[in-house]
Amino acid sequence: MEPEIFINFKHYNNAVGTNSEKLLADFKSIKNQDSLYYCVAETDLYLQKSFPELHIYGQHVDSNGYGAFTGSVSMESLLDLGVKGSLLNHSEKRVDSSIIESIVKKSKELGFKIILCVENLDEAEKYSKLEPAYIAYEPPELIGGDISVSTARPEIIGQAAEICKGRTKLLVGAGVKTKEDVDTSMALGAAGVLIASGIIKNAKPINRLVSLMGNR
Repeated sequence: MEPEIFINFKHYNNAVGTNSEKLLADFKSIKNQDSLYYCVAETDLYLQKSFPELHIYGQHVDSNGYGAFTGSVSMESLLDLGVKGSLLNHSEKRVDSSIIESIVKKSKELGFKIILCVENLDEAEKYSKLEPAYIAYEPPELIGGDISVSTARPEIIGQAAEICKGRTKLLVGAGVKTKEDVDTSMALGAAGVLIASGIIKNAKPINRLVSLMGNR
C-alpha cells in the first residue's frame, strides 16, 4: 500500500501566493498524484481550479455555511472550488471540541474529508469515535523539529493505530523528514504522514518529496 502524503504549506513565505502556485507547478511534474495531498493557505485554495489534477486541501474549515459569517471558511465554498478536504484542529489553530463534532458531522453529510489533528492518545481516542476521514497524530513538542515521532516515540504510533483501527485512517506528523520516517510509520499501522517543514522548508522541495515517495 502506498503511503498517503499530506503536505502542509502552512503560511511559509515560500509557500503562499505566487510562491504557492510555483510549488504546485513543480509538484505537478510528479506523475503519480494518487496519494499526494497539498494543504495550502486559505487564500490560495482557488488554485484547485488551475491544477484540477492535484488534490488541493484546506488548512482549516468552519462549521457555518453561507451567510453573514465574516472571515469564515465554509465547507460549501471549498467544495464549490473543487476542494474536497481540509485539516482541522492543527496545534497552531486549535478548535473547541463541540465545534469539531459539528464540523465532522457536517463533513460526512457533504462528502468532505476532514484530517483531524490530535496531540495525544487521549484525543485520538476521543475524536476517532467521530470517525473523521483521518486522524493526524502530532505531538506538539516535535512539530517543526529535527526529530520525528517515529524516532522519538515509535510505540505511540502503534497505540494510535490500534485506537483508530476500524474507525478512521491514521496519519503521523511532527518532525517527519525522511523515507525511513514514512516507512516506520507505515510498518506501525499508519496510512501515511502529514509533513510541512520537512518538504516546504527544504532547499529543493520537489526533490525531497520525490525522495520521500521512494522515487516512484
